[in-house]
Amino acid sequence: MLRWGLPVGTLVVNIIAVASELAAAGTAMPRALGAYAAAVVTAALLIWGRSRPFTVCLAILAVSLAHHLAGYPGQGPAFALFPAVFLLGSEPRPARSLPLAVAVATAWAVIPTLPPHPVAWTDWGVLGPALGMCIVAVSAVAIGASARQVRAEHAAETAELRAAVARDIHDVLAHTVAAIGIQTTLALDAIDDDPDLAKESMRRARELARGAAPQLRTALLQLREDERPEQPQPTLALLDAVLDEARAAGFEVERRIRLETGMIDPVTELTFARVGQEAVTNAIRHSGGRRLRCVLEARGGEAVLEVADDGSRLPGPEGLGIAGMRERAAAIGGRLETGPGPTGGFLVRATIPLRARRGG
Repeated sequence: MLRWGLPVGTLVVNIIAVASELAAAGTAMPRALGAYAAAVVTAALLIWGRSRPFTVCLAILAVSLAHHLAGYPGQGPAFALFPAVFLLGSEPRPARSLPLAVAVATAWAVIPTLPPHPVAWTDWGVLGPALGMCIVAVSAVAIGASARQVRAEHAAETAELRAAVARDIHDVLAHTVAAIGIQTTLALDAIDDDPDLAKESMRRARELARGAAPQLRTALLQLREDERPEQPQPTLALLDAVLDEARAAGFEVERRIRLETGMIDPVTELTFARVGQEAVTNAIRHSGGRRLRCVLEARGGEAVLEVADDGSRLPGPEGLGIAGMRERAAAIGGRLETGPGPTGGFLVRATIPLRARRGG
């Protein structure tokens, strides 16, 4: 639309300006066809205004100079400089584009002062359009800067959303795959000696897979701007679910949860639920231990979640799981600490400032 709409609109204004100038002229002049041709050429040059704005400005200046030196009255075809200067000022490098636009306006102001019918440069008919072009250039720079800022903010929001979705997908997949792997291993080990246990393990694996599907779908749909479903977010009940899976995997679980759903704000609750899920999943997959301790309580003005195992194997370099937990905690002003526990094994501690619930 801009490529063709702007030249067509400018052509209409050019033709009207040239016709008015020719009608008002009281002196002999060349054939009117030349003036109209200049109006058509300067408007047509705007087709390339977006890709080569400075070149287009120079070409319009050249046509305007030829139009003036040929003896035509006024500067009707030079109206095309206004949109050309705007396009020049809209370039992403204002330190370069603004001086060039001012230089174009200054160069145009020289043309009416030349023979065969010179006008003083102090005449408002010269100063007015020149100042107008400068104002257009400054406006273009301001609009361009604002548009670039909006695009940058949108890109940052998109990147933040994608990172959040990636964390959700990782949490769901890592936990589900690990739990299914444990249940299917139990089923394989028990299939000959204890078929009932094998069937129960396979049922658990099936339920885990079914439960993960809607969570993954919800996370993926967040990437679509036209389909952002309102789905219930995980609560602290998720901690009990993953601790049950740890028990099913053979862990002896110590649960000491002093904060329940409704006692902390929803964002903090979601963060603890996801961090706890990831920490327990890591313990099941990597620790090699048999005991697991999960503590969630208030300490002073902070809520603290601790997940510790008694395993002998420590994690390797920080991966996506720990990085995701750290990002979740940091996003709401908290912190995450990981490392060997005080009595061995591995400890994950998430600390988040307590906030008053809205409306509570």
